[in-house]
Amino acid sequence: MLHMETFYRGPASNLDCGLPVESQLQRDKLRQLRFKFATKILLHEINVHAGKMLELAKEFDKTDPVEKIAIIVDAFKKREE
Repeated sequence: MLHMETFYRGPASNLDCGLPVESQLQRDKLRQLRFKFATKILLHEINVHAGKMLELAKEFDKTDPVEKIAIIVDAFKKREE
């Protein structure tokens, strides 16, 4: 990338990307961004499974909050295996 070879902005510490400094707030913002991107990918019109994902999300939304947490914890345990 020839155009990047001539670009000099200074040290990376001077760049402001809009995220807070390393903290719980930054982790929360990144989690929100991941959720936003994942939602857009899963529900995009080109995704052939978008309709099924939407139905599953609506069904999950109807479940009891305690049961939701149990489902999420089980999913994390299975992912780690």
